[in-house]
Amino acid sequence: MKGLEPTIDRSLYQNRKDFPTAVVYEITTQQNGLPFGVAMADIRVVEPHFHKVTVETYTIVQGDLEVSLDSEQHVLHPGDVIKISPGIVHSARSLDERSARITITTIPEFSPEDYYLAE
Repeated sequence: MKGLEPTIDRSLYQNRKDFPTAVVYEITTQQNGLPFGVAMADIRVVEPHFHKVTVETYTIVQGDLEVSLDSEQHVLHPGDVIKISPGIVHSARSLDERSARITITTIPEFSPEDYYLAE
């Protein structure tokens, strides 16, 4: 996956997670003990999934992103924001050959235990 410019400097995040179609830069982690989380992500595709507890808010920073919320499509451009409530099956994909860059805030802090793939 080709990275976006400018690159995100290592001093800006605590943890980097590389996936085949996305890179997540965690600004906060569960070890911080905060009741919320903050991350940046470069997304080509995110598979359909949901959270039972976590509320996510995406803000588009670079590129264009199509976000599906329970099969309803939303096309987002830089500056657009979308809130994803618990229980909503959601996925995302960049609308061009490059990744889209977003910020993600979560309440509470993201936990892998609250990530469920949709069937």
